[in-house]
Amino acid sequence: MVWLVVFAGVLAAGCSLDYGDAALDEEFDAELPEAELGDAVVTAVREDGEIRIVAERVQYFPSKQEQRLAEVRFEEISRDGTVVTEGRSGHARIFTDSDNVEFWDDVRLYSHEQRAWIYAEFLRYDHEARVVSGRPDERVSIEKDDGSVVSGLGFSAELELRDISFGADVRGTLVSSDDDDENDDDEDRGP
Repeated sequence: MVWLVVFAGVLAAGCSLDYGDAALDEEFDAELPEAELGDAVVTAVREDGEIRIVAERVQYFPSKQEQRLAEVRFEEISRDGTVVTEGRSGHARIFTDSDNVEFWDDVRLYSHEQRAWIYAEFLRYDHEARVVSGRPDERVSIEKDDGSVVSGLGFSAELELRDISFGADVRGTLVSSDDDDENDDDEDRGP
Protein backbone atom coordinates (compact mmCIF):
# COMPACT_ATOMS: atom_id res chain seq x y z
CA MET A 1 0.00 0.00 0.00
CA VAL A 2 2.90 2.35 0.71
CA TRP A 3 4.21 1.84 -2.82
CA LEU A 4 0.82 2.73 -4.25
CA VAL A 5 0.73 6.00 -2.28
CA VAL A 6 4.34 6.88 -3.24
CA PHE A 7 3.62 6.07 -6.90
CA ALA A 8 0.46 8.21 -6.82
CA GLY A 9 2.45 11.05 -5.23
CA VAL A 10 5.12 10.88 -7.95
CA LEU A 11 2.46 10.93 -10.66
CA ALA A 12 0.70 13.90 -9.06
CA ALA A 13 3.95 15.84 -8.72
CA GLY A 14 4.89 15.19 -12.36
CA CYS A 15 1.51 16.11 -13.85
CA SER A 16 -0.08 19.44 -14.49
CA LEU A 17 -3.75 19.99 -15.19
CA ASP A 18 -3.06 23.32 -16.94
CA TYR A 19 -2.59 22.41 -20.61
CA GLY A 20 -3.16 25.93 -21.94
CA ASP A 21 0.54 26.51 -22.67
CA ALA A 22 1.05 23.03 -24.10
CA ALA A 23 -1.08 23.43 -27.23
CA LEU A 24 0.08 21.28 -30.13
CA ASP A 25 1.59 22.90 -33.15
CA GLU A 26 -1.06 22.99 -35.94
CA GLU A 27 1.20 21.15 -38.39
CA PHE A 28 1.87 18.36 -35.92
CA ASP A 29 -1.81 18.20 -34.98
CA ALA A 30 -2.74 17.82 -38.66
CA GLU A 31 -0.55 14.69 -38.82
CA LEU A 32 -2.39 12.97 -35.99
CA PRO A 33 -4.93 10.47 -37.30
CA GLU A 34 -8.50 10.73 -36.03
CA ALA A 35 -8.57 6.95 -35.82
CA GLU A 36 -6.13 4.10 -36.27
CA LEU A 37 -6.89 0.41 -36.79
CA GLY A 38 -4.57 -2.57 -36.70
CA ASP A 39 -4.94 -5.72 -38.80
CA ALA A 40 -7.83 -4.20 -40.74
CA VAL A 41 -9.86 -5.60 -43.63
CA VAL A 42 -11.61 -2.99 -45.77
CA THR A 43 -14.05 -3.99 -48.52
CA ALA A 44 -15.36 -1.51 -51.09
CA VAL A 45 -18.37 -2.81 -53.02
CA ARG A 46 -18.72 -1.40 -56.52
CA GLU A 47 -20.96 -1.97 -59.54
CA ASP A 48 -18.50 -4.32 -61.21
CA GLY A 49 -17.41 -6.21 -58.07
CA GLU A 50 -15.44 -5.36 -54.98
CA ILE A 51 -11.99 -4.39 -53.79
CA ARG A 52 -10.75 -6.06 -50.63
CA ILE A 53 -7.82 -4.47 -48.80
CA VAL A 54 -5.99 -6.04 -45.86
CA ALA A 55 -3.57 -3.77 -44.00
CA GLU A 56 -1.43 -4.11 -40.92
CA ARG A 57 -2.35 -0.52 -40.02
CA VAL A 58 -4.97 1.95 -41.31
CA GLN A 59 -4.93 5.60 -40.23
CA TYR A 60 -7.87 7.94 -40.93
CA PHE A 61 -7.29 11.65 -41.63
CA PRO A 62 -10.76 13.11 -42.34
CA SER A 63 -9.51 16.71 -42.41
CA LYS A 64 -7.13 15.76 -45.25
CA GLN A 65 -9.69 13.41 -46.84
CA GLU A 66 -7.26 10.52 -46.84
CA GLN A 67 -6.49 7.15 -45.34
CA ARG A 68 -2.93 5.85 -44.94
CA LEU A 69 -2.23 2.14 -44.93
CA ALA A 70 0.85 0.08 -44.06
CA GLU A 71 1.77 -3.45 -45.20
CA VAL A 72 -1.02 -3.60 -47.73
CA ARG A 73 -2.45 -6.59 -49.62
CA PHE A 74 -5.39 -6.15 -51.97
CA GLU A 75 -7.64 -7.96 -54.42
CA GLU A 76 -10.02 -6.74 -57.08
CA ILE A 77 -12.84 -9.28 -57.33
CA SER A 78 -15.41 -9.41 -60.16
CA ARG A 79 -19.14 -9.85 -59.55
CA ASP A 80 -18.84 -13.58 -60.25
CA GLY A 81 -16.20 -13.92 -57.50
CA THR A 82 -13.14 -14.19 -59.76
CA VAL A 83 -9.97 -12.45 -58.59
CA VAL A 84 -9.12 -10.02 -61.41
CA THR A 85 -6.12 -8.24 -59.90
CA GLU A 86 -4.15 -8.75 -56.72
CA GLY A 87 -1.08 -7.19 -55.23
CA ARG A 88 0.78 -5.72 -52.33
CA SER A 89 2.78 -2.69 -51.30
CA GLY A 90 4.54 -1.43 -48.22
CA HIS A 91 2.29 1.63 -48.03
CA ALA A 92 -0.76 3.17 -49.66
CA ARG A 93 -2.73 6.40 -49.45
CA ILE A 94 -6.42 6.52 -50.40
CA PHE A 95 -7.82 9.97 -51.19
CA THR A 96 -11.40 9.64 -49.98
CA ASP A 97 -12.71 12.64 -51.94
CA SER A 98 -11.72 11.11 -55.30
CA ASP A 99 -11.03 7.39 -54.65
CA ASN A 100 -7.55 7.93 -56.15
CA VAL A 101 -4.88 5.72 -54.59
CA GLU A 102 -1.09 5.95 -54.32
CA PHE A 103 0.98 2.82 -53.63
CA TRP A 104 4.66 2.90 -52.72
CA ASP A 105 7.43 0.79 -51.22
CA ASP A 106 7.87 -2.42 -53.25
CA VAL A 107 4.62 -2.36 -55.25
CA ARG A 108 3.65 -5.64 -56.94
CA LEU A 109 0.44 -6.05 -58.95
CA TYR A 110 -0.70 -9.17 -60.80
CA SER A 111 -3.38 -9.04 -63.50
CA HIS A 112 -4.95 -12.48 -63.97
CA GLU A 113 -6.58 -11.31 -67.20
CA GLN A 114 -3.32 -10.07 -68.72
CA ARG A 115 -1.26 -12.76 -66.96
CA ALA A 116 1.35 -10.18 -66.03
CA TRP A 117 3.11 -8.69 -63.01
CA ILE A 118 3.84 -4.98 -62.61
CA TYR A 119 6.74 -4.06 -60.31
CA ALA A 120 7.40 -0.50 -59.14
CA GLU A 121 8.47 1.61 -56.21
CA PHE A 122 5.48 3.93 -56.74
CA LEU A 123 2.18 3.71 -58.63
CA ARG A 124 -0.78 6.08 -58.67
CA TYR A 125 -4.32 5.05 -59.62
CA ASP A 126 -6.57 7.84 -60.94
CA HIS A 127 -10.10 6.55 -60.36
CA GLU A 128 -11.97 8.94 -62.68
CA ALA A 129 -9.56 8.57 -65.62
CA ARG A 130 -8.96 4.85 -64.88
CA VAL A 131 -5.22 5.36 -65.36
CA VAL A 132 -2.35 3.76 -63.43
CA SER A 133 0.93 5.66 -63.65
CA GLY A 134 4.42 5.70 -62.23
CA ARG A 135 6.67 8.67 -61.60
CA PRO A 136 8.40 10.07 -64.70
CA ASP A 137 11.90 9.31 -63.38
CA GLU A 138 11.26 5.87 -61.83
CA ARG A 139 11.50 2.51 -63.57
CA VAL A 140 8.43 0.27 -63.79
CA SER A 141 8.73 -3.34 -65.00
CA ILE A 142 6.12 -5.60 -66.56
CA GLU A 143 6.72 -9.35 -66.59
CA LYS A 144 4.27 -11.57 -68.45
CA ASP A 145 3.80 -15.24 -67.65
CA ASP A 146 5.11 -16.11 -71.14
CA GLY A 147 8.55 -14.71 -70.22
CA SER A 148 8.21 -11.28 -71.85
CA VAL A 149 9.77 -8.48 -69.79
CA VAL A 150 9.52 -4.75 -70.55
CA SER A 151 10.57 -1.84 -68.35
CA GLY A 152 10.93 1.89 -68.69
CA LEU A 153 10.49 5.32 -67.18
CA GLY A 154 7.25 7.33 -67.22
CA PHE A 155 4.90 4.32 -67.11
CA SER A 156 1.21 4.90 -67.81
CA ALA A 157 -1.63 2.43 -68.38
CA GLU A 158 -5.13 3.42 -69.52
CA LEU A 159 -7.25 0.60 -68.14
CA GLU A 160 -10.34 1.14 -70.33
CA LEU A 161 -8.28 1.07 -73.53
CA ARG A 162 -5.78 -1.52 -72.25
CA ASP A 163 -3.07 0.84 -73.49
CA ILE A 164 0.36 0.81 -71.84
CA SER A 165 3.08 3.34 -72.55
CA PHE A 166 6.50 4.41 -71.29
CA GLY A 167 7.99 7.87 -71.61
CA ALA A 168 11.69 6.97 -71.84
CA ASP A 169 14.45 4.37 -71.54
CA VAL A 170 12.33 1.39 -72.62
CA ARG A 171 14.05 -1.99 -72.70
CA GLY A 172 13.12 -5.60 -72.54
CA THR A 173 12.43 -8.87 -74.29
CA LEU A 174 9.16 -9.90 -75.95
CA VAL A 175 8.44 -13.61 -76.29
CA SER A 176 6.43 -14.74 -79.29
CA SER A 177 4.58 -18.03 -78.94
CA ASP A 178 4.47 -20.61 -81.74
CA ASP A 179 0.71 -20.02 -82.05
CA ASP A 180 1.35 -16.38 -82.99
CA ASP A 181 3.89 -17.41 -85.65
CA GLU A 182 1.50 -19.97 -87.15
CA ASN A 183 -1.30 -17.39 -87.30
CA ASP A 184 0.99 -14.96 -89.12
CA ASP A 185 1.81 -17.57 -91.77
CA ASP A 186 -1.86 -18.41 -92.35
CA GLU A 187 -3.03 -14.82 -92.81
CA ASP A 188 -4.28 -13.77 -96.19
CA ARG A 189 -1.90 -10.94 -97.06
CA GLY A 190 -3.66 -10.01 -100.29
CA PRO A 191 -2.20 -9.76 -103.84
